[in-house]
Amino acid sequence: MVPNQAQSWLSSARFQPFLDEAAGDHERALELYDWHADLAAACFGMVHHFEVLVRNAIDAVLGDGQPQDPIRDTWLMDFGILQPDGVKQVIVAVERLDRGKAVTRGRVVAGVSFGFWAGLFSKTYEELWRHQLRHAFPHGSVVRRDLTQRMRLLQRFRNRIAHHDCLLKQDIATRCDDMLLIAGWIDPHAERWLAERTRVPALLDARPI
Repeated sequence: MVPNQAQSWLSSARFQPFLDEAAGDHERALELYDWHADLAAACFGMVHHFEVLVRNAIDAVLGDGQPQDPIRDTWLMDFGILQPDGVKQVIVAVERLDRGKAVTRGRVVAGVSFGFWAGLFSKTYEELWRHQLRHAFPHGSVVRRDLTQRMRLLQRFRNRIAHHDCLLKQDIATRCDDMLLIAGWIDPHAERWLAERTRVPALLDARPI
């Protein structure tokens, strides 16, 4: 990829941070860009496992004993559990489901955004945390505030990866540590499993520049 191709294929604005990091050296910037793509993929793989783990742990507690359908009989449509904005996000997820398929609790749990799960740890859900939600994290002396900021930062991190944004200035190691910490609060075996599989630390150590 020669300079004019980089400008055309990647856009000048996108490639510039890599050029800056490489002190203007085009070949080194390309090497860094290629490494960055591998790192982003590894980060998203870790987020994938983490997000599935968290949402299933929460659903296991809030949906304990509830049916898969109709969805109106589950916690996902219960104004006694969710704030109006939370129910609205559930409705949006329901509307996005493939037509013709049953609207089950499992499908909706899989369809709501990471922001929905992060939002459950805001101050407005303190009572939900005290009575139910804390039981999704049985392997740690955890208070709601232990999750609030971490989950919001992870939400932003996830979105940056999903939109292929530049991660060069992101504190990736801390975000990955947060995922492992929270996973351990859910199940220490899940934390170890995730730590064994992630390629992120090795890729961070292999940064070209």
